[in-house]
Amino acid sequence: MIHRIYFILLLLSLSFTAKAQLGKELILNGGFEEYAKVTPPPSGEDDEEDEEEEPPGYFDPYQKPLYWYFNSSLFYTRTKDAHSGVFAVKVYPNGGSFFSRDENFNPYHIAIEAGGEYRLTYWYKGNVKNPNITVTVDWYKGTTSIKKETRDKEKATDFSDQWQQKTFTFKAPAGVDKAGVGLYIENDYMSAESGGCILIDDISFVQTKEGKPSAALEAPSNVVVRPQQREMELSWNAIAEENVSYQIIMNGEKVATTEGTSYIVERLEPGKSYQFSVCSVKGSDISAPSAPLTQQTQRMNTGIDEEDRVPYLYTVREVGTCPRTLRLFYHDLADPDAKIIYRVDGMPVTPVNGSIIFTGKGQHILQIEITETPERKWDIEYKLYVD
Repeated sequence: MIHRIYFILLLLSLSFTAKAQLGKELILNGGFEEYAKVTPPPSGEDDEEDEEEEPPGYFDPYQKPLYWYFNSSLFYTRTKDAHSGVFAVKVYPNGGSFFSRDENFNPYHIAIEAGGEYRLTYWYKGNVKNPNITVTVDWYKGTTSIKKETRDKEKATDFSDQWQQKTFTFKAPAGVDKAGVGLYIENDYMSAESGGCILIDDISFVQTKEGKPSAALEAPSNVVVRPQQREMELSWNAIAEENVSYQIIMNGEKVATTEGTSYIVERLEPGKSYQFSVCSVKGSDISAPSAPLTQQTQRMNTGIDEEDRVPYLYTVREVGTCPRTLRLFYHDLADPDAKIIYRVDGMPVTPVNGSIIFTGKGQHILQIEITETPERKWDIEYKLYVD
C-alpha cells in the first residue's frame, strides 16, 4: 500500500514538472536589467597612475548584459530609454547577430518539450528605413542540431520613436529537448550612414501549449541544394528519430535513399532546372516530403565546339590541393559518357564509385586523357598535393 501511494505521488510530480514550463519565462535576462559586477582593483595597491574614481551615478553605456552575446559589428550599447524597467539595448544595422545563452555560455540552453507550442516576443523601436530584425530558433536533441527555424519573412517594420511589439509562434519538432534563440540585424547601409539605430527590449520565450505525441514521422529540415553543371549536392538536418534513412525525390521521382544527411545527384544537364525534396524513412513509415526546392544547374562556361573549351575537375582546389579520395566531377565536359583514362604517377588507375583514391598524402601527378569525339580530345596533367 505504501508503494502504491508513493507511485501515485511520483506520477503527480511528473505531471506537475511537465506543466511547470507553461507560462514560465525561458530566456534569461530578456529585459536586459542584469549586468556583471565591475570588479574593483585589489585593495592596498598604491599606483600613481590610478584612474580617477567614477563619480556618483556614473552610467557605463558599454557594460554588457548577463546571458547575452553580441557581435561586435552591431556596436552594442545599453540605454535608459527602455520599454520597461531601466535598460534596453541599442544596436546599429551593420549586419550581425546577438543571442541568448546561460551562465556556461551555452546558446542552446533552453529546456524544450517536443511538440510543444512556444511564443517569442520582443519590443522594438528605432529610425532605420528598411524592414529588419530576423528571429531564429535553433532546435536541438542533446548536442545535435535538428532544425534551424528562421523567420526571415516576418521582419520588424514601420520603425518609429514609439515602442512596438513583435510576436511569433513556434512548434517544437518531435524529439528535441533544447533550443536557442537569436536575433539577426541585417546590414542597412543607408540607415547606418545616416546614424540609424534599433532599440530592443523585453525579449520573451514562453511555452503556451503542451506537446502532444505524434505518430507521424517528421520530414528533414533545412534542406540545401548546391548546384554544379552536372551535379546537385543536397544536405539537410537529421530528424531526432533513430535508425532513419532519407529518400531523395527529384522532379517527383525517387532517385536514391541514404542513411547520411547529404547526397550528390549526378548526370544532370547543364543549365536545367530540377525540383528536389527529401523524405524521412523508418521501416515502412515514410514522412511527407520536405518543402520542394527548385534549383538550376550551372551553365557550361564555353560552347561545346569552342576551341578554348577544356574540361576540368572542379573538385581540385585552385591552389592544386585535393583530398585523398578525389571525386571525379567535371566542369565543361560536354559528354558525360566520354572515354576518360586516368594515370597517377605514371600508373593506370581505374576509378571506384566515381573516385580515385591516392596511395598517400603529398605530391602526386594526375594525368587524364579525355575523348568526347575524334575531334574533341584533351590530355590534361595535374600536379597535386594530396592533403
